[in-house]
Amino acid sequence: MSDDSRPSAGELAADEADRAWMITAIAFGSRGGRAVRPNPRVGCVLVRGGEVVGRGWHAQAGGPHAEAAALSEAGERAAGATAYVTLEPCNHYGRTAPCTSALIRAGVKRVVIGCRDPNAVAAGGVEALRAGGVAVDLGVETTACEALARVFLVNARSGRAWVRLKLAVTLDGRIAATDGTSRWVTGTAARNQVHRWRANADAVLIGSGTALADTPRLDVRGIDCDRQPTRVVIDRRLRLQPGTPLTDVRAQATLLITDRDLAGDPAATRLRDEGVELVRVPAGRGVGADGGAVWLHAVLAELLGRGLCSVLVEGGAALAAALVAADLVDRLDLFVAPKLLGAGQSLIGDLGVTTIAAARSFEIDLLERVGEDAHVGLVPRRLTCSPD
Repeated sequence: MSDDSRPSAGELAADEADRAWMITAIAFGSRGGRAVRPNPRVGCVLVRGGEVVGRGWHAQAGGPHAEAAALSEAGERAAGATAYVTLEPCNHYGRTAPCTSALIRAGVKRVVIGCRDPNAVAAGGVEALRAGGVAVDLGVETTACEALARVFLVNARSGRAWVRLKLAVTLDGRIAATDGTSRWVTGTAARNQVHRWRANADAVLIGSGTALADTPRLDVRGIDCDRQPTRVVIDRRLRLQPGTPLTDVRAQATLLITDRDLAGDPAATRLRDEGVELVRVPAGRGVGADGGAVWLHAVLAELLGRGLCSVLVEGGAALAAALVAADLVDRLDLFVAPKLLGAGQSLIGDLGVTTIAAARSFEIDLLERVGEDAHVGLVPRRLTCSPD
C-alpha cells in the first residue's frame, strides 16, 4: 500500500479503515525531522469518498501544522471529509492559529485522533471539535502515534530532554580493552549510523571519564547536516582539559554541566576562556558523589530549557549506569561487534541490582545487521518507541 492510498473501498471494516488511514498519516508525519522541535512530529490525511484529498505534516517549528497543510492541499474538497491526525489538534493561538478552528471552518465532518496532546496550553482539541459539531474518535493506532511524537511527549510529560543511549560492545560485553583502547569496537557502517543519530539529536552527552579517555570530537561527519549538535559534558570535578577537541568551539558549542561552585575556580576560568559554557546544576538532598536520579533529571530539565529536546548519550559506563538506574533512558541502541576480549571494561556500571528479579528490563523492538555488527534497538518496558 502506498503512503496515500489504502485497499479498495468496501474491503475493510470501518475500524480497519481507520487504522489504515492513520498509518498513512503516521507515514507523512515521519517526514518531519529535527526542525520541528520543540514541537511534535505530526501527520494528517483528509479522506473523502475513500480517497485522499489532502495530506500534510509538520515540517518546521513556526511553520504550518500538519492539519493546516492538509487543508491547504484539499481546498474545498475538505468539506465533508474525515481527518486522520496523529496528535490531538491544537486549540490555542501560538505561532499559528488553532487547528481545531481551521478544521471546523473547512467543514470537516469527522476527526480521528491517534493520541492526546499532554501540553496543557495546546490541549482541549477534542472538546473544541465536538463543541463545533465535528464527530471525534480518539485512540486509533495510539502506540504508533506516540512513537512518532516520542521526543515531544517525553518533553511535555516529564519536563526533561528525551534520552537515547548508544552503547557498542564486544560479544563478551566489553566496551574497552584492558589497556583502555576502545577505537574501534564496531565497524564503519555502525559508526555511520551513529553519525546519523548525531545529526538528528540536539545534543550529544558524555561523562568526563569518556572525555578524558577518548578526547572525542562528537561532531557529525560524512553526512549532510544543517547544524552540529551541542556537545554536553557532565563533569562534576571540572576535569575537562583545555586545548582538546571538545574545547574547540569554533564550529560546535560545548556545554559543561557540574554541581560544583564555579565562583573563582581557576579551572572554570580556563575553560571559559576557550569558549566552553559552564552551567552549575546544584545537587539536591540525597544525591551522592556518583550522581542520582534527582540531579540527573535536573540536568536533563536544564537541557530542555535550553531548547535541547533530544539527547544522544555516548558514554561512558558510569554515566550509562546512572541514567538507567534513574529510569531516564527512553531508548537504548546497542551495537554488538563479533569480537572477544576476555577482559576489559564492562558494558555498564553498577546498577545496584542484587537479584535477577530486580534486573532492569527492556523490550527488543529492532534487530538488524549493520555492516559487520549487530544492532539491537530496545525500549524500557514503561514505554514503546520506534527507531528513527
